[in-house]
Amino acid sequence: MITHLFAETGITNLRREVKLLLEPDEADSVGDVLARCGPALESRVVAVYFDSSGGALAHRAASSPGDCVKVRAKAYSPDRNEEPGRVVLEVKRERAGITSKERIWLAPGEVRDVVGRSLSAAFGTLAPVVATSYRRRVYQTSPGWRVTIDDGLSFHQAGWSLFADDAPAWHGGLGAALGAEPRVVVELKFGPEGLPRWLAHLGRSRGTSYSKFAAASGLYARGRSTGA
Repeated sequence: MITHLFAETGITNLRREVKLLLEPDEADSVGDVLARCGPALESRVVAVYFDSSGGALAHRAASSPGDCVKVRAKAYSPDRNEEPGRVVLEVKRERAGITSKERIWLAPGEVRDVVGRSLSAAFGTLAPVVATSYRRRVYQTSPGWRVTIDDGLSFHQAGWSLFADDAPAWHGGLGAALGAEPRVVVELKFGPEGLPRWLAHLGRSRGTSYSKFAAASGLYARGRSTGA
């Protein structure tokens, strides 16, 4: 049973973040260079995004990606958590190039209660709307920075059924995709020490405001408007 407020049990990360959208061969080249310093940690990730009935968070992510908030729950495969079967609920804030997160690990069946009790005052009534699924490779050879490479990205509709006590694992259980992103999302994440020179140059030359949440929400909205 959860007895603490969300913010009190969350772990807050503060960093800068630059996103890139690369063709697969370009992303592989980046990965090859990073792999010289050590192998990647590979996972399959499913992220379920929450929003209000009016889509306020999705609209903000699309219209001002540099100043937005995302509420999501994520599951990883393989499950490396000390308590298998849990998902991480997080509030991610992006503003002026700074990213901060509050996170808490929960059993899926606990998520609805925590969202309603701890987040409704700030964001109104929230419900799962869309989900993303992708392969993630994480490269981290320094405590001051890391790089994630996400490919095989697909977008799905989501609902509270994903958080039922008897719900199947999210991986492979999301249903038909609304669409997919053929390019690769590369994220450069770093603290005050900055990035190696070559990665910093890549970020300056290829940085973009791409948002998985905004892309998924856009597909979902278009599908509803056309009756698909």
